[in-house]
Formats: sequence, structure tokens, C-alpha cells
Amino acid sequence: MLIEMWERLRGYDKWIQTEARIKSSTIEKTYRKGRRGRLIPWWTVTNVIAWADSSGGSRIAQCIDPSGFPPHQLSSGETVTIRYNPTNPSDFYLRGLLKSRIISMIKWAVAIALGFAVALLLLWH
Repeated sequence: MLIEMWERLRGYDKWIQTEARIKSSTIEKTYRKGRRGRLIPWWTVTNVIAWADSSGGSRIAQCIDPSGFPPHQLSSGETVTIRYNPTNPSDFYLRGLLKSRIISMIKWAVAIALGFAVALLLLWH
């Protein structure tokens, strides 16, 4: 429900809906320094997608999801539903990418809140 409101606010609901095909998909696992200098795994998924616009033109774009959490990788040949801007067909919106980023932010917020709660409990006692 909230995501539909976001789409209406941004005008994505007026963009043209179509299917895009995954041309390639890669996962990069790196490590970042966490608190106390520990290395934590970090994942970035890069998908290259292709679609045809309403005038028959071919469009190709990259979708990069640097969420940091173990990803769901799409396979070459799979299709995803996107919306593209009718006045600039290279601009696209992929709902799944937005959902992934929102989920990532929520997970990080919960982890930080739990960390603060544990710290407060330890300080209290």
C-alpha cells in the first residue's frame, strides 16, 4: 500500500509498464570494516536489463542493488516487470529494487536499534 502511494507521488504509475529481460547478473561480495574493526560481508548485485520501448527501440540499463544483505540473484533470461518514462524511455523504475532498498534500510535500522538497546542495558546494570 505504501509503495503504491510512493509510485503515485513520483508519477511512476503513469509510466509505461513492460517486461524487461535479464541480460546478465553478477554478485560481488566484498568486506567492510564494522564496529570494532571486524570485517563484515557486503553484497552488491548488478543486473543488466533490456526492454523495447513503445516505438520499438531497444533499451539497456543496469540495476545495481548495494543492499549489503545476502541477495536474491536473478538469472539471465528471466523477466522482470518495469515501468519506463514515455518522454524519456531510458528512465525506468523497478519496484523490486525499491523494495530491496527499503528492506535493507529497515534491517539496518533494527540492527542499530538493537545495538543501542543492548548498550543501554549493559550500561544500566
